[in-house]
Amino acid sequence: MNPSLPSKRFLVFADGTEASFRAADCAIEMAEAFHATLIAIAVVDTETLHQLLSARILVDAEMGELEKDLHHNAQSHIQEIESRARKQGVPVESMVFAGNTETILSREISRRRIDLIAIGSFQSNDVRHDLLSRHRQQILDRATCCVLVVK
Repeated sequence: MNPSLPSKRFLVFADGTEASFRAADCAIEMAEAFHATLIAIAVVDTETLHQLLSARILVDAEMGELEKDLHHNAQSHIQEIESRARKQGVPVESMVFAGNTETILSREISRRRIDLIAIGSFQSNDVRHDLLSRHRQQILDRATCCVLVVK
């Protein structure tokens, strides 16, 4: 992170876990200190839902309802982070996407010229079995900027 950048942009990946809210709180504090903008992104991983449908783990009726619920939950997570940022006077941009989490995050990090990514911590042994841990590991592996992992 270059402190001389005219516009600093910190991203938080909002997945609804307590760890992601702790990461958001830390990113908000840092954004306040560095006069940065907070970017909060949530992703409804529809690619995984379609894989579950293809494997016949989900049926069409369940898929639509589950996707709707996940989108509603993602929007709630974003709203909570927006509220926390605004209480601290930190400018916040937020968005909810649907699709492949890895693809969307990589695209948005590049497009929005992110200087710092804040993610919640995870156990490395959960990466193979836990989708959210896998997403966080992918962020760490592919990030082109600093990543702050918050416990």
